[in-house]
Amino acid sequence: MKMTIKKVTTLGKLSAGSLFICETTLCLKTEYRTEKGATEAFIVGSGEFFSGGGHSPEKREQLEVLQVELAYFN
Repeated sequence: MKMTIKKVTTLGKLSAGSLFICETTLCLKTEYRTEKGATEAFIVGSGEFFSGGGHSPEKREQLEVLQVELAYFN
């Protein structure tokens, strides 16, 4: 398997289902939002909710992340 960084973007601009890295943490963005409107994302290694340190939905959407892509080789 090979992981490639596709681009630097913000959490808000990622498509649902995208994998991303924030600092050193691999995460997955979902299509869901919290009651306060924040994007729901989860840490791949632990399954925990990814907060990213954003204290408001607006700040979380502006978090700079690295979108990554996984490629499988047989």
